[in-house]
Amino acid sequence: MAESNMSSMQQQAYHYIKQKIATCQYAPNQMISESQLREELGFSRTPVREAVGRLVQEGLLTVFPKRGIVVSGISLGDVYKIFEVRILLEPYVLRKCHDRIDLGRMRYYQSIFHNFDPEQTEVEESLFGLDDGFHELMMQSLDNQYLLELYARIQTQNIRLRIMSGSNIQYRIRDTMEEHAKIADACLAGDWEAAAQAVEYHLYRSRDSALAILLGSHGMVELK
Repeated sequence: MAESNMSSMQQQAYHYIKQKIATCQYAPNQMISESQLREELGFSRTPVREAVGRLVQEGLLTVFPKRGIVVSGISLGDVYKIFEVRILLEPYVLRKCHDRIDLGRMRYYQSIFHNFDPEQTEVEESLFGLDDGFHELMMQSLDNQYLLELYARIQTQNIRLRIMSGSNIQYRIRDTMEEHAKIADACLAGDWEAAAQAVEYHLYRSRDSALAILLGSHGMVELK
């Protein structure tokens, strides 16, 4: 029972710290300490240390002996690598796995994208959920656990990029909705090659937008 409780605390610590990293509450390149984490969580050393070890393996933390724990930054190279994975996987899913896509759900998103009103309130908040849900809809049709795990691994970095560029996202909202609408239109027309090309175009645009924003962010991104 004690071992089970320890595993549960380790999982809680892992998800707590990862969420803080994803939402930039622990900012890129911020120094944190094990004692700080133990105090915030109210846990003993072992589950916190194990959680930190997992996040080190995922590249989200770096431990410096006798100095502390540093939240990994996001370099321009990281942005290229994150989008390289997405550009490889998402068009592939549309070309090869489209038979498993929920077209009823796709129609739901198509309607939202075509009727999107940039003047509606709280649009930035709802946009994030729409974007996540739409791309998740496509990726759910992928029946390859190894590729899904790879995609899941970059999701925390995707969220961090979004938070870091949030104040500059307004100019991309309309373009993003139009790009998503074209993807949905092609899917519902059964033109999967056009859908794959549309999602590829969308991802390249998103990548270039993220790079442009991060180039103007000092202390948040490493120029390498």
